[in-house]
Amino acid sequence: MGNQFSSKIKLQEKANKSFSSQHIDSSSNASTFSSNQPKLPTEYVYPSNEAEANRQSGQHYLFKHLFQGNFFAPVDAILNQPGSKTLDIGCGPQASWLTDMAMDYPQCEFHGFDIAELSFDEVERMHLPNNLILKRADLFDGFDYESNTFDFVHQRVMYNVYPQDKIPWMFQEILRITKPNGWIELVEPDIKPKRAGPLFTTFVDAGKYIQGRQLVNLMVEAGFRDVKSDYGSLPCCWGGYIGKLMYENLLVIFRHLGPSIYSSVGLEGDFDERRYEALLDKAFDECVEYQTFINFRWTIVAVVMQTLLLLETRTRLSEIAIWDHVHTYAPFDFLLKQVPS
Repeated sequence: MGNQFSSKIKLQEKANKSFSSQHIDSSSNASTFSSNQPKLPTEYVYPSNEAEANRQSGQHYLFKHLFQGNFFAPVDAILNQPGSKTLDIGCGPQASWLTDMAMDYPQCEFHGFDIAELSFDEVERMHLPNNLILKRADLFDGFDYESNTFDFVHQRVMYNVYPQDKIPWMFQEILRITKPNGWIELVEPDIKPKRAGPLFTTFVDAGKYIQGRQLVNLMVEAGFRDVKSDYGSLPCCWGGYIGKLMYENLLVIFRHLGPSIYSSVGLEGDFDERRYEALLDKAFDECVEYQTFINFRWTIVAVVMQTLLLLETRTRLSEIAIWDHVHTYAPFDFLLKQVPS
């Protein structure tokens, strides 16, 4: 049987168009304020094109639909205070979450940065909210903000950006730039489809996604308390419009990964786009046949201790292979921390 949303549908790719406006901070990428800035060779893991920009934007609205909102932290009152500041780390080329939030909370100043070139057309640029400040920057140059700057720091779907040994550094930087009594919210996936067929499982395994639940366990061991967790489920390639959006999201990812995972999914020889697309199409057919779905788990934690015991966390991280092949279910873990005064 053919899948409901064939991967033979071609996605046109266009180069991103950057622009300069009052919404764009053109300051240098180099960090001035970070106290511990490892200079790491980094490579953007996704393509910089229109298809990827649209994928990330669509992903934002998938999450908003699934969780019926944009955040879990109890920051509504804070965001309504004049002069409050929010940061989104890795905001994406269209900064969809930030733009949505900036329109909802006009009293708050929303900052965001991403290594990918920001992409807006002329009409989109004209309608960006005035309380939105975006810039292009490499996070591994250090978070270019003064200490105690933000009331709310948000980060999600950065699972394939941080090397294992830099996760403690990431926690340190996020804590440094967050104000006392501020909130931190992290959202990361643990990709493991439910009721997945063998071929689709092979594709997911080949992607080598980080396991979000490992990160949650490490944070608990590092000092987080009173963890609350739940999840929602999204269908893959079936179940109407939401299943179609999930399919389109996965399609862009697996198309980009094709040359890298070609042999891992059982194909031999040099990369052949037609052979790869045909096999990918069969994998999505399986999702319809098996009615595959993915769980997205949220976990919130209010931390009342001053330190994250980063030394212990670093030791624990060294004991696990955080870039191992994926297990087979897929929660999104939300880590929430309140910074003590």
